[in-house]
This record gives sequence, C-alpha cells and structure tokens, in this order.
Amino acid sequence: MLLSAFAAAPLLAAHRLRGDGDFSLVSADSHAAMDEPMMDEVTAPFLDDLRRRCYRYFEEAADPQSGLIADRGHTDGTSFSTYASTAASGFGLAAHGVAANNGWITQEEGASRARKMLSFLVNDAEHERGLVYHFIDRLTGQRALDCEASTIDTALLIAGAMHASQVFPEDRELVELADTLYERVDWRWMLGDNGCLHMGWRPETGRLPYQWDRFSELTILVLLAIGAPHSAIPPSCWTAWRRDTLLHHQGESFISYPPLFVHQYPQAFFDFRGVVSPDGRNYWRNSQLAHLAQIEFQQSLADQSPKRFGHYGEDLWGLTSSDSASGYRDWGGPYQDGEAQPDRGIDGTVVPSAAGGGLAIAPEQTMRTLRHQKDTYGESIYGRYGFVNAFNPHRGWVGSDVIGIDTGITLLSASNLLEEGVWHPFMQHPASQRAFRLAGFRPLVG
Repeated sequence: MLLSAFAAAPLLAAHRLRGDGDFSLVSADSHAAMDEPMMDEVTAPFLDDLRRRCYRYFEEAADPQSGLIADRGHTDGTSFSTYASTAASGFGLAAHGVAANNGWITQEEGASRARKMLSFLVNDAEHERGLVYHFIDRLTGQRALDCEASTIDTALLIAGAMHASQVFPEDRELVELADTLYERVDWRWMLGDNGCLHMGWRPETGRLPYQWDRFSELTILVLLAIGAPHSAIPPSCWTAWRRDTLLHHQGESFISYPPLFVHQYPQAFFDFRGVVSPDGRNYWRNSQLAHLAQIEFQQSLADQSPKRFGHYGEDLWGLTSSDSASGYRDWGGPYQDGEAQPDRGIDGTVVPSAAGGGLAIAPEQTMRTLRHQKDTYGESIYGRYGFVNAFNPHRGWVGSDVIGIDTGITLLSASNLLEEGVWHPFMQHPASQRAFRLAGFRPLVG
C-alpha cells in the first residue's frame, strides 16, 4: 500500500463533536487483507491519470462563488448543469482533500475550496431542519427541479464535510462549518415509528411516505444518523431495516440490490473491511460478492444472447444507475439467483463507474475491465474527466455527459485502493467511530 501524505494523526481536538468522550478506534491492524492489483508500468500511470482527470471535474464543475458541484457536465467541459448535486458536492469536499494530499493542488488551495463550499452551504443554501435539497441552484443555493430535501444526499454531503475537516484540521473556520452542517440536522424528524428513516421532505406535501426500509445505500445514512452529535436516532435503528433480499455467488450469500452504486457509496467513506455488524455480516465481503456476481450475471447474458450481449464478459462489464440511449436508467444485476434476464431494459450499455466505484473493492476485476475499455475504445469514451458516464458498443452509442456522483465515486474508490485516501481521515472522525460502536459493530476475527 502506498504511503499517504497525511500519515500524521489528525487533530481530533479541533472538533467540538467529541460527544461522549473517548471510545475505541477500529485499528488498522484489524483490517482484513485487501487484494492489490499488479502495480506495473501500465496500471500505476493509468490510475494516476484517471484520478487526475476525475478531479479536474471537481475543479471545473465547481461554481466560482458557491463552490457547489454541478450535477453533470459535457465530456469536453463546454457546459455544466445550472444546478448542483448535493451528493456530488459531498464527493467534491472529499475530492479536494484527496487532491491536496496528493500534491495536485496545495493544502491551502484544498482548504480554501472546501471552506468556500461549506460556508455557502451553512450560510446560504436552502435546507429544512438541516436536510439539504437533492438538487440546488449553483448560484443561489435554492431548491432546484422541485426536488425533495433528501436524507441520503445530506448524509453523503456530511460524509464529505467530515473528511475535509480531518484533512484540514488546522483550518478552524472550515472545521466549525463542517461541524455545524452535521449538528443542525434533525434526524429524528425523519424517523418513522418502525425505526426506519424517511427519504425526505417536500414543501408541497410534507414528509415523503417512502422509507429507507431495506438494504441499499442506506448504510451510510443510518450510521451517520446514529453517530450524530445532535438529534441522533437510536442504535436499534441499525437492525430495523430489512435484509431479506439474499442472493448467492459460488455458495456465499450476500444482501443484494442490483445497481452497484449502493454497494460502493457507503464503502467509499466507512471502512467496513475489519468489522462485522451485530448479525455477523461483513459488509465489505458483501460488496465484493455483489461485484463478482454482476460479472457472472453479464457473462450469462452474453452466453444466452450473443448477438445483443456478446460484448459482455470479464473484459467488459459494469451496470449501475446511469445514462443510456433511451434516458436515465436504474439498472444493475443480478436480480435473482440462477437467472439472467435483461431486467429493467438492459440493452448492452456499459457504465464505467460501475467498475470505477469498485476499484478498492474488487481491484483485479475492475482494473481488467477499465484498462480494456480505455485500450479498446480510446478517446471516444475516455476524455477530459476520465470515462464518459455510459456507452453501448452494440448500438454504437456514447453518452455526451459525465455525472458528478459517478466521476466522484471512481476518484474516491481509486484513492482508497492506492492510499486509503478517504478511509484514513474519515474513520478518525469521532462520529465515524461512535457510529460503529453504538450500532454494535465489532472487529472481524480470522
């Protein structure tokens, strides 16, 4: 593992979020061993180039005044959406820390960029009891696209703020702003009688009836709400949501949700490698199995329908929510044990971030397909900000955009693979450790 530029312990005392005092850290010594790709003369430069291109998006898609990150932009950088994505802005906060610690920008530049965004979010952006809207106008900070004030997007934003406050602990203003962003959220307001959080709130209709009540990307949300400094939800909420969608890969069970991003976003921040949940499940292994099962699923599609899906296989795979020739699609796979059908309109599209977001989770498999994609399709799919959001070799379609969250998860996962660049700072934040402890996680043995 490459040494990170932030080996010195962050100044936890800079935070006022110390909560209930000292508690045990999850030691790096307890982490399960992680397979590493062969860092040869091709792979290492490729990952360095990919990360730098991904970070370029967070430089150029950031509004000059607010620092908020555009939801999407054209692959050549000629245009960006007028509205920001709250989740992409959270990834952007972490990205600034990664960039500073790798020397792509100075520490002062990284802190300044993160501080600008945090100041705007705290002082200017519209929110409801601390919940930030899913999309917000990059210039004014007001709600955009008639969206909801979102629990999950707020959680991803807070995760990025926590990371930034650990990377730049001597910037007292930045730390105070990051703490305020977290402290002001009224998590209990969103808690249902069943112990599950609601997805958000709309001014026209009130609290959304939909809940985070089954496995998904909710793991990061529930943990941050349990570990929150104010209005925290009870630790029992960790066990309140359903875990009944079990699939299998080579005899091992994993909790499933088909689009791979749900197995990646929580893993980008919380380091699940060395811990098990109260029911004994290791969510790191759960995510690995989800990736391996998807490769097998797409190979099965190719075997069954070679004319439509013959390009799918170990060299070319990856499905997660993305653009497509027919619009935005929430697709993935597998959906059932022992069956491989093109559910949800799967049409042969390949989504590079499905592998990019799994670089730290399944390095060998993800590096194999990403290098194949770049080597085979070249500049048609790999450009200013890294990979396009999606492309379809069968139809000859290449998406015109990159999407902030997909570019962001690729950058964060690659950085965890190379240097634990997100895990190391984030897991030393008191709230991260408090969340694991209160939820009942324990060290993985063996």
